[in-house]
Amino acid sequence: MSSPSLSSQIRDLTDEALRDLVPGPGRDMVSQIQAKLATPLTVTVAGGVSSGKSTLVNALLGQRIAAVDAGECTRVVTEFRYGVQERADVLGTDGTVTVLPLERGRMPEHLGRPTDQITSVVVHLSNELLRDVAVVDTPGLNTVTEANEDTTASFLGVSGREGHQTADAVGRADALVFLLPLLRQADAEVLRGFAKLFGGSGLSAASSIAVLSKIDRLGRDADPLQSARPIAERMAAELKGVVSAVMPVIGLLAETAHAAVFTEADARALVAIAAVDDALDREDMLLSAEDFLRTEVTDVDVATRRRLLAMLDIHGLGVAIAAVDQGATSAAGILQQLAARSGFDELRAAVIGRFAGQADLFKAHAALSDLRRASYLRTDSANTRVLRSLRSPLERIELDPAMHRLRMLEVAHAVAAGELALPDDLLDDVVALTTSQDPLSVVGSISGRSRETASAGAARWASWGNDARRSPDESRLARIVKEAYEVMWTELVGSTGGHDRSRELRIGDR
Repeated sequence: MSSPSLSSQIRDLTDEALRDLVPGPGRDMVSQIQAKLATPLTVTVAGGVSSGKSTLVNALLGQRIAAVDAGECTRVVTEFRYGVQERADVLGTDGTVTVLPLERGRMPEHLGRPTDQITSVVVHLSNELLRDVAVVDTPGLNTVTEANEDTTASFLGVSGREGHQTADAVGRADALVFLLPLLRQADAEVLRGFAKLFGGSGLSAASSIAVLSKIDRLGRDADPLQSARPIAERMAAELKGVVSAVMPVIGLLAETAHAAVFTEADARALVAIAAVDDALDREDMLLSAEDFLRTEVTDVDVATRRRLLAMLDIHGLGVAIAAVDQGATSAAGILQQLAARSGFDELRAAVIGRFAGQADLFKAHAALSDLRRASYLRTDSANTRVLRSLRSPLERIELDPAMHRLRMLEVAHAVAAGELALPDDLLDDVVALTTSQDPLSVVGSISGRSRETASAGAARWASWGNDARRSPDESRLARIVKEAYEVMWTELVGSTGGHDRSRELRIGDR
């Protein structure tokens, strides 16, 4: 019989606590933590204002539902969850809920009350993706209004104010996609400030990806996706331990390719535009949006050109016309090229594949983080004793050797939050061990060499952790990684039938 999942073990702990907790903020926190364990993995999309968050959400969902223009909906947290009865539930700060119908499959333009009186909007969609993953669109961080930034930070569970450590401030992000528009002078500032998002949440590099957006503005003479890759690699090195990857993505192409907005009529219009065979006319037509709209070298009407421009922008128009030149005449053929040139497939695979594949692990880690915070809550004296009693069972769960993957996320979180500074080789270990769904793949296939790799990893972390310059907490975290390598070594030896207990003990004692 297989052992119960991590989430189910933590759910049992919350059941016990709720039997003893009386009404109050502490009980509300534990109730929400338990409810969150029963919901699909929550992937939150965050980033600066106008970084392309809603466009990327639409691409992930495969439908154009999230508002992309400045308006009420872009200033509130919007959760997309599965529901047969499609609607938008507007949650007010006063505890009331207003149910609004969707407008032709889109978010309602007006939410029925001022945005400062709205906690969040929950949109229910009969979208198959949402059976397994909930997607959250957040207001822009670093906006002109502190309220927007506070709203997003509170949703992520990173508010430092004690008063916010109530039910409404329990971090709801199990995984994070953070958009960084193509950076120049602001690079250092953004990179330095990135880790502060993780301080009070359960997020780590294992559950976080950064997206380099707006890359189509790099220039017209080269493929922006290829031009952006060296920039993304540099940023990934800067953010090592904070995010698992930095991926360049052209969000507008991704949305158009995947959100079911491009029609056969649009394809016919592009075929007509591509029929302009004079090279100079083509070049002049695609110099700018204004040139494309006022050109007279095509019979395609201005309204259609505006629509194409809104879906593709100038770079996307060039990609689509090139696809037609190569023989694509249908919407499917053109969309295939748009998808290939958007860079979105890699991101989707990470969100739908890797994140969803580790959903139980991420949810369990987030729940443990939230329960640990609840155990230190100081604003609910009636429940102080019961909340404090959570600490011992939480520690037992975290110290159980079978939970080594869960404990590795604690190390990853400490790195992401800036609490643990590591040399590059050890940082590489943490990233590899926490971003792979199969930790054994880190040391290779079942062979003598892979056992040597696991043994060397254990020795490396034992040496660093036993250094007299290490703090007690650094040494404790180092032991977690050392034990992870030892567990792999043991599994590898067992798989070959040559389990040598004395050898195992020597690795552990280094």
